[in-house]
Amino acid sequence: MKPVAILGAAQTRHAATRDDVNYMELTFEVVDELLRKTGYTHERIDTVISASSDFWDGRTISDIAIQDSAGAALKSASKVSMDGAFALVYALARIACGKYRTCLVVAHGKASEGQPRAIANAAFDPLFQRATGVDDHAALGLQARRFLERRGLGPEVLAAAASKSAAAAAGNPHAQRRTPGRDLVADPLHEDEIAPDSDGACALLLADADLVEGEAVWLDGFGFATDAHGLGDRDLGEPGLLADVAAAAYRRAGIRPHDADVVELHDASSAQTLLWSEGLGVSPDVDVNPSGGAMGAQPGFATGLVRVAEVFERVRGTGIAHGMTGFVGQAHCVWVLGRR
Repeated sequence: MKPVAILGAAQTRHAATRDDVNYMELTFEVVDELLRKTGYTHERIDTVISASSDFWDGRTISDIAIQDSAGAALKSASKVSMDGAFALVYALARIACGKYRTCLVVAHGKASEGQPRAIANAAFDPLFQRATGVDDHAALGLQARRFLERRGLGPEVLAAAASKSAAAAAGNPHAQRRTPGRDLVADPLHEDEIAPDSDGACALLLADADLVEGEAVWLDGFGFATDAHGLGDRDLGEPGLLADVAAAAYRRAGIRPHDADVVELHDASSAQTLLWSEGLGVSPDVDVNPSGGAMGAQPGFATGLVRVAEVFERVRGTGIAHGMTGFVGQAHCVWVLGRR
């Protein structure tokens, strides 16, 4: 497989509401910034892969509306209706096969234009679970409770993890500025222990090795898999297939998890901050979510791609980025990035 590098990354300012732009303009904002950073033009980009959701955008074939803003007109372009970390797999494959030399990967989310809890309900089993009114927050609460019970822990660990994420997010100019809140949302999770619904976008530019000049950040390895979908089909208090996914990424990259100097994971709750850290098997000394993670901003399917962008900006040697699709980790994707 041909080596593939990230030439640049850009993300918007994430916020609870970006009512100054629609989601096409949000995409244009981040792609325009990426082109300025890298010095590339649309003419030099061979193909475009995007990540978005028909449900969240409120339209069929959600990527159609961003073709112009992403510069995808008259190019081979495709969409993944999953987290942006999975779109990166698609993009890597396009370049690695030798047909394309450069690829733009872009993902967006604009939760403020919909009803997040009602939309989330549509993701559950239509025959048994959806009718109960379950949503993402309820599922996260069930997972957090099971996590605490499995480990004999008290809710104070959730508050501590949330506080650490909030402190990191406070220093991140892209993170959503949240109003502190301790209202109980989904027992045992309080408001500040659940990732916020955000508006935002993220874009990466990939290229094959022949186009790279000087030091770069390389996509050294990845792993992805889909776990059981139903809430009762696996033990929510365990990381599920994440450990296997991470092991595949580490094996392809030829690293151990303790080699990482920075880790960014998609944590939809403070319980997941702890649970996914376990699944990745990273050292307690490693810098996990220095950006604040998804607890600092959760812009829909852009969330995992933001994790990759954050590792790209921060990695000194080896970094690990994690994305997921499904509120309690029904599907995981892990990336290993290396700077050299």
